[in-house]
Amino acid sequence: MSEIIGGGIKVWPLEEGQAPPPVVPPMVAGIYLRISDDDEGLELGVKRQDMDATAKVIEKGATEVRRYCDNDIGASTRSKKRRPDFEQLIADAEAGHLHLIGYVTNARLTRRPAEYERIISLVERTGVRLVSVKSGDIDLTTADGRMLGRILAAADAAESERIGERVERKHEERRENGLPHGGSPILGYLPPDPDKGIGYMTHVDERAQGYLDTGADMALDGLGWTAIMDHWNAEGFTRLNGTPWVTRDEVKTTILAPKRAGLVAHGYEIVGAGNWPPVIDPAKWEKLITRFPKTPREKNQAARGLRRHSDPALAKPGQGMRKYPNSGLVMCGLCAAKLRVKKPGGTRADMYVCAKGIGGCGKIGRNKDWVDDLISTYVLTRIEEEYAATAVAATSPAEIARLKQEISSREQRIIEARDAAKDPDSGWTVADAGKVMRDLRVEIDGFKRELGQEFAKEQAVTTSKEDLIATWLDIEPSMAEARATIARRYVDQVIIHPLPRKGRWTPDKYPADSISIIGR
Repeated sequence: MSEIIGGGIKVWPLEEGQAPPPVVPPMVAGIYLRISDDDEGLELGVKRQDMDATAKVIEKGATEVRRYCDNDIGASTRSKKRRPDFEQLIADAEAGHLHLIGYVTNARLTRRPAEYERIISLVERTGVRLVSVKSGDIDLTTADGRMLGRILAAADAAESERIGERVERKHEERRENGLPHGGSPILGYLPPDPDKGIGYMTHVDERAQGYLDTGADMALDGLGWTAIMDHWNAEGFTRLNGTPWVTRDEVKTTILAPKRAGLVAHGYEIVGAGNWPPVIDPAKWEKLITRFPKTPREKNQAARGLRRHSDPALAKPGQGMRKYPNSGLVMCGLCAAKLRVKKPGGTRADMYVCAKGIGGCGKIGRNKDWVDDLISTYVLTRIEEEYAATAVAATSPAEIARLKQEISSREQRIIEARDAAKDPDSGWTVADAGKVMRDLRVEIDGFKRELGQEFAKEQAVTTSKEDLIATWLDIEPSMAEARATIARRYVDQVIIHPLPRKGRWTPDKYPADSISIIGR
């Protein structure tokens, strides 16, 4: 008969005079799993992370593993979704329930520098260890480890934002060409089915079209959105997920959506005609939109992106002019809010502060001159590096032509792969074509980056190094806008991290790792 000795270690019956092994203290690990997009809901990416992270923490000595999973939720600075399991992981570690936190890569844990500051603070307070499968173990109890962690977090955030910029540019390109963005099925159109030759928004669902058209007629006859909702529910015409309509606002939004009239919209503005068939007759839709214009709330939402005092004729003298070249670049390392310049007056120095009144946490402040001097040194260094590289690597027309040819040839191969997938005699499946096209697009992105670097060489020499440096060092108020343009050429973000609680700090004693300058 066996015995269970502490720590879950099984030991066979002890021999005469043999002492039991020492009790093994439990070591509890929490593994964090996340994937941004899981359209099919299969959690395949999360399951792979689960196996790898579990094996890693067991290798590090874990005797118990707890699973925290946020599936189909992004962790970038652009994501607005909450991550409930991430918050639970932090709470459990704060309470002392976890000894290890395991994850596959830093990007799976977070892509937000402000959240990484929470993790650094958590490690310092609780002693919990971080264990990564692929990113390497980082010791956040040392200054070098914290610096490396912050650099990785900032790099992940920058990569996420670059992806967002590429996606937005692709959406802009599709709008210009009258193409839909793609995504979930749209009410009024048949879902894509390659086997039947049905693409995204290429074929109208005649049943849905009948109900949408009837709803449009009822609205024009003054019957009201609630009456339309009741009619649709009574007839069994449901939302795409099979559930009944529950609010009149979603009925109104469904009928008045520009895409159902075959129109391309961005925000609240119509930018052109789409290349897909309309579900509701465009002339009828024009009557609807005239009869049911935007509400004040919708107009306010559309105006949120406009800058205040955009009309120079209405501005006061000096209003709207930039005062500080680095404002907008300096961010709080705790809550990611933009820091404002505070002028205390008297003999006290100007400060960058995270102001509560504008949504900040109010916990970060740093001497403005100290921050500006570090930014200035960084910009001057980058200018020297850029012009030194330009001097030895002038733009090559032959290289530009080669890169354009490489891009063109791969774009042609993408077209050929797409055509092959449509041809039943080619032997290609849609999956085969998709893999080839994905690989080709990765190669195209690489060549486009090289092409951009070639063009950058040409642009760099249009302004002399001496003129650029002179402009950067000119502190006249009228030059603030020009200096801001130069700063944004080289600097993406400046993150101010919290200072250790060790009495009163002065600029000459600020730790080097209390600021991170993220370049472009």
